[in-house]
Amino acid sequence: MDDNKILQDLINTLIEDKRSERRYKLIGRILFLSIVLLFIYFASISSSKLTTPHTAIIEINGVIAAGGPVNVKKILPLIENAVDNDLCNGVILKINSPGGSATQSKIIYDEIVKIRNTTSKKIISVIEDVGASGGYYIAASSEEIFSSPSSIVGSIGVRIDSFNIQSLMSKLGIEPQILSSGKDKTILDPFTRLSDKHRKHLQILLQDIHTQFISDIEISRKDKITTNVYTGLFWTGNEALKIGLVDKIGSIYDANKEIFNDNPMVTYNRKENLLTDILNTSLFNSDYTNNISIRY
Repeated sequence: MDDNKILQDLINTLIEDKRSERRYKLIGRILFLSIVLLFIYFASISSSKLTTPHTAIIEINGVIAAGGPVNVKKILPLIENAVDNDLCNGVILKINSPGGSATQSKIIYDEIVKIRNTTSKKIISVIEDVGASGGYYIAASSEEIFSSPSSIVGSIGVRIDSFNIQSLMSKLGIEPQILSSGKDKTILDPFTRLSDKHRKHLQILLQDIHTQFISDIEISRKDKITTNVYTGLFWTGNEALKIGLVDKIGSIYDANKEIFNDNPMVTYNRKENLLTDILNTSLFNSDYTNNISIRY
């Protein structure tokens, strides 16, 4: 009798386990299907916006760097997509950037100028919080520049950042062991003092890049600039308007209403996730020349 009861209990337990397993599988499938349907729904909303008349918003947010939030590969395809879309009436570059890579900024500027020469669609810029250095460089590629009264605008200069920790290492009793081929390979080695020869070389390099920057701004702004803005200083939007760095005071809403007849605005940027941002960073590098940050 007891054996039969034990056997029956065991069978009942197995049946219940099977039911629970099927229940969890069903719940999992429902959740998966729900996620897929949500993805399809939001994708359809996004694509439907691109199939109605609109103004394209291209966000230039953050530091400009090859592996950062703003770079050539992330920004130029968005502008090209907007220009190629017959239902896009024009493009607003919404800029919130303190600058960054000199090379990335220069390429983005040059390519936007080329795109403008191949289309009748207007490309304008709106500086929100900051449009400085490389951020301003990109803004200058557009037909007009708007900014808020309190925006930070300018900082047209070039810099190289490096540290010398020779004295600290000496106090700690730490001696560097660096092997290199080529006598100038360790030019920005943080464990050795920068020589006069190397300092002069870097100043020439910076001056060359700065001259390119100035030349492009002068071509873009023509006779609008009324004073020397190439010293690295920056101004508020109100002051930038007075000296010719921007054309008008206003937000993206003002710009859209004035230039594009207040069309619906559609942001073309794809949202990045945190994991992608982490994987795109390059914090660990053993080559000093790769760690040189020549930036606007």
